[in-house]
Amino acid sequence: MEFRTLGNLALLVDRRDITPTAPKQRQALALITLRAGQRVGMPTLIEEIWGGLAPRTAMTALQTYVGLIRRTMAEATGSTVKEVAADRLVTDGNSYLLNVGDGEWDKPVFERLVQDSREAFARNDAVEAERLLRRGLTQWRGRPLANVRTGKLLAPHVQRLVELHLGARTLLVDAMLRRGRVQEAVEEARELVTEHPYHEHVHAQLMRALYSSGRRAAALEVYQQLRNRMKDTLGIAPSPSINTLHHVLLQDEPDEQFLALSGVAS
Repeated sequence: MEFRTLGNLALLVDRRDITPTAPKQRQALALITLRAGQRVGMPTLIEEIWGGLAPRTAMTALQTYVGLIRRTMAEATGSTVKEVAADRLVTDGNSYLLNVGDGEWDKPVFERLVQDSREAFARNDAVEAERLLRRGLTQWRGRPLANVRTGKLLAPHVQRLVELHLGARTLLVDAMLRRGRVQEAVEEARELVTEHPYHEHVHAQLMRALYSSGRRAAALEVYQQLRNRMKDTLGIAPSPSINTLHHVLLQDEPDEQFLALSGVAS
């Protein structure tokens, strides 16, 4: 069985998609999956699905949703509902607990590879960091739970994963710069700037990458575009950190020590 949450929620058995089509079933399965290995109380699930507008029949409806998910799992795997309830999607008191094996779920695989890549980068092994990042990023299929309505409990999970994905992509730029693969770093950083037009860190990365490729004027133009966009749309100025980078790049003889510490490839 394979559980996917990085992109559309998907439950696969032998590559066959058995994901529930009913919205509330999907929502229940999504929260139970994102808390795999932990008990998820019925009140928690009811709060996610109905918020403060739960009907009196909410608990019965939830039990029906879980029962239907179990039946779908049982039919797809050639087992019984009783076996699924005993081993896979377990009732534990007033809670449910999903058992997921190593490698069955994309999220922990992605998280582990990103963490391993950070450790590799910290020990100055940019080659290994890039290799691990590219492996991890293959797990990403788009915004998490894109086909699920997310309530106040699922939404923070989604936001954390989106931020982790952005962090992985920015680290990939840093790894490529450290390896001297400047043009590839420029291309990746440009994509990030397009996707995140107000994110200062990705603009700083593009500035560093362009400067590393010998395009100082283009790097300064990136800053100016960000500054104008923030002033015109948000009414604020860029932060001191990116202002400092801009000031250094303006110099005829930039502070090489600062640039090296900033990740600029020599």
